[in-house]
Amino acid sequence: MLFPARDQINQHLNPVQIPDPQVPVTHVQPLLDSFKIYTLGPKEITLGIGKMNYDGSGRLTDIHITTTDSTGDRQPLRPDTLDFILTYHGSDSLPISYINYSAGLSTLAARGFLSYDDQARMSQDSGTNSQNSWLYKYQYNGGKIIQSSTNGIDSIIIVNDNVQLWKEFLNIYGFTYGTYPNPFYQPNLANHITPLMVFNSIDIVSKNLFNSSTAQYVGNDPYLITNYSWTTNMNGQVISGIGTDAKTGAVLQYYWFTYR
Repeated sequence: MLFPARDQINQHLNPVQIPDPQVPVTHVQPLLDSFKIYTLGPKEITLGIGKMNYDGSGRLTDIHITTTDSTGDRQPLRPDTLDFILTYHGSDSLPISYINYSAGLSTLAARGFLSYDDQARMSQDSGTNSQNSWLYKYQYNGGKIIQSSTNGIDSIIIVNDNVQLWKEFLNIYGFTYGTYPNPFYQPNLANHITPLMVFNSIDIVSKNLFNSSTAQYVGNDPYLITNYSWTTNMNGQVISGIGTDAKTGAVLQYYWFTYR
């Protein structure tokens, strides 16, 4: 699933190593084609319309989202577009770099470069923009992924092939799961670029959809608990869903998905 994405800036760097070893691509026709997420609160009112783009080999190349924000006076602002682009070297199955671009914040477009360990898992993410540069390093310990940088240490916990918890700065997000399949799941990338996608608020990693989520600050009780219900088509694919506030029952989000 998607969470609010971070925006950074685009500036050329020298490429880093090509992924080693090469990971064979599982040639399965990608399923998810497009999606809509309508958020009603508790603080924001937005409509996000997204498109998944793939190349001829079935590799994910771009997640394109147009978002209209009517939070203030409920009058829509000019739509903003976000592209999260993955680039590959030749026929490699894993990306060597990415671009995170927002039309509304074009000066904050980001370009990063990726390195991998001997198990084809991300070991480093480096990049720069007009305001700063970043270098994230990753360690793996069972189902725990640790991200270290000059900003401190953050982490992701994977349980049963699903993102159970991720911590970033002072924020902690937790999830419980049912058996519904995650429309965003990308099996060729899931175990290789997990921290890049999760810390950029895009969950192509979890095999299932969450049935509840919690948001809290470190050392505090959750300030928001959301419950989710999902509807499937006759093929077992999730086509829509609703997120409700566990405390008040108010609807917070609507989801719609279409498939190829």
